[in-house]
Amino acid sequence: MVMEALTGVLVLVTAIYAYLTYKLAQSSAASVAAMERQNWEASRAFVVVAPFVRPHTPFLYLRVSNSGRSSALNLQLQIDRDFFQFAEARKPDQNLRSKTAYTQVIDAFHPGQELIFALAQGWNIFGDKAQSEACPAKFSVAATYDCLGQRVSESNPIDLTAFMGSEGERDPLVEELERVRKAIEKHRPAV
Repeated sequence: MVMEALTGVLVLVTAIYAYLTYKLAQSSAASVAAMERQNWEASRAFVVVAPFVRPHTPFLYLRVSNSGRSSALNLQLQIDRDFFQFAEARKPDQNLRSKTAYTQVIDAFHPGQELIFALAQGWNIFGDKAQSEACPAKFSVAATYDCLGQRVSESNPIDLTAFMGSEGERDPLVEELERVRKAIEKHRPAV
């Protein structure tokens, strides 16, 4: 009877040990998967699409850049609506959708690489005579690419209305040089 009781306790201890070992293996697998995901995130390409104002001008631009550590392979960019640069709707070649970057696959878009597209002056987007069908204030750019063996698809909503009423960066040195130029022109004898 004692032997049977000891055998029963041994079976119970073995079952608990097997269960704890199984849980430990699951936890280790989850930790390894999380570390692999973190490593992929730290090493991957990041294609970022963002608007910006060119300093000292009223011009808005769109920058597409790879801020990651790997190349984005087979990059496809798609803009969800027409955007005619500088409100030139009568010129089809001014439509961002017709630009090579949006119509053809980019084989490799390397870390630090960027594309810059002129959009329009602020008054063409926000002014009283703005043509929202030619220069929409809101649109989206999708980026789909391969990176480190995975296919990535990202949507980048662009909202230019955030720039309404804002000013571009001003450089005091440039402003002072402009004043000097004007003073020289004012005192220059006519030829």
